[in-house]
Amino acid sequence: MPQYIVRKGKYNYEVAKFDDTDTPVDVYRFHARGCSCPARSKSCKHTKMVNAWKRAGSPEGVVYNDSIEEISNIFTGSIISDSSIRR
Repeated sequence: MPQYIVRKGKYNYEVAKFDDTDTPVDVYRFHARGCSCPARSKSCKHTKMVNAWKRAGSPEGVVYNDSIEEISNIFTGSIISDSSIRR
């Protein structure tokens, strides 16, 4: 299952996609036209992920899953339980 990390790059926001590796599989950058992902949609999941990250106060190191749920933090090492348990 892919994991995503959102960060503020030098000029714009970036979403890095990881797939159980230490290097990103893809990095999606945001420009005036939106996300650089193949969907080319203003409402792609990466855009929703960046908006959720900004609403949360732009925390550093938060890892999200495909459903835009916070699953862990790379700096604190905390792992959040399965989403079905949290409900």
